[in-house]
Amino acid sequence: MKIIEMEQKKQGILEKSQTLIWALGIGHGFSDATAGYLMGTLAQEVALSDVALAVVIYNILAFGGQFPLGIYLDRLKYYRSAVILALVGMIMASICMGFQIWVGTILAGVSSAIFHVAGGGITLRSFPQKASYMGIFSAFGVFGLALGGWAGATQALWIQLVLVAGLGIVAILVLVIKLPEALPFEVDTPKTTFLDTHDYLMILLMVAIAARSAIWNYIQLLYNHQYEWLLYIALAAMVGKLLGGWLSDRVGMRLYALVSLAMAIVVLSWGHRKLIWLMIGTGLLQSITPVSVIALQRAFPQWPATMSGAAFGLAIALGGSASVFSLGKNLFYLPPLFIWGMGVWLLYFYAFKLHKKLFSI
Repeated sequence: MKIIEMEQKKQGILEKSQTLIWALGIGHGFSDATAGYLMGTLAQEVALSDVALAVVIYNILAFGGQFPLGIYLDRLKYYRSAVILALVGMIMASICMGFQIWVGTILAGVSSAIFHVAGGGITLRSFPQKASYMGIFSAFGVFGLALGGWAGATQALWIQLVLVAGLGIVAILVLVIKLPEALPFEVDTPKTTFLDTHDYLMILLMVAIAARSAIWNYIQLLYNHQYEWLLYIALAAMVGKLLGGWLSDRVGMRLYALVSLAMAIVVLSWGHRKLIWLMIGTGLLQSITPVSVIALQRAFPQWPATMSGAAFGLAIALGGSASVFSLGKNLFYLPPLFIWGMGVWLLYFYAFKLHKKLFSI
């Protein structure tokens, strides 16, 4: 009887943990939708130079701030409280949009940074080395960002009520589902071939090539005013992350990452004139996001929020900064700037790896 009770208790905790990760993933979507709505609204109400400034501020806070916040949060280990704080901050940012846009920008940036590192930290601690759950957490953000941006650009005021309600419901769920910092038992880890240093270098190079093609294709879409295609591409990115995490747990991270990126390069290089190929290529490119986060977690298992901030924050901050400097006549410098950013990310990663002893101080 005692064994049966223990199994039932284990199953109950596991189901609650899974529910929490799904709630965090949906909350990620609402959080990024709030940011997208804010940027879309700014584009309609202020000058282009002010929009660029707002993007810079948001990138510095939301993405550049993730890594230091992750370090701080890993020391405190109050991940669940930080998620609730971030969701409340996003609600306040959504409310401020109508009369204090710049206050809303700052609130959204700080809240987004906290949510990414805290939510990612909970996911990594609850299900270590399980890419499928990291896929669930990361998938909904990109689609939420696209939908929010579309709603802001079309000035759909009702979206604020949806955002506030969605963020509030997720905050209540996170508050109600009380779990230990990590599961009190081992989760079956997939028998997969992990990545080594040479794999990282190869994947980095392939990501840079594939991303260059993707960015060029997106620039062409913007010039052709095919904005609705961006929503479909965001949907493909969401599906790619969900499927990528699930598949990499089953076929192996190394095999999945290398094959999917090789296919993404081919598809994005010649299929940019067809929406279906753009969606497939983007989905393949985005599908290795869960793998990259798990790879970082394997290198630094005691710093889940920090690794979440490194994975979700640094590369996006560099890319966002490059896009601001590439506005107008400098637009076509974006692909090489992105490759430069990837190179900086590589140096950053290895510098952090060499100095990881500093974190034990």
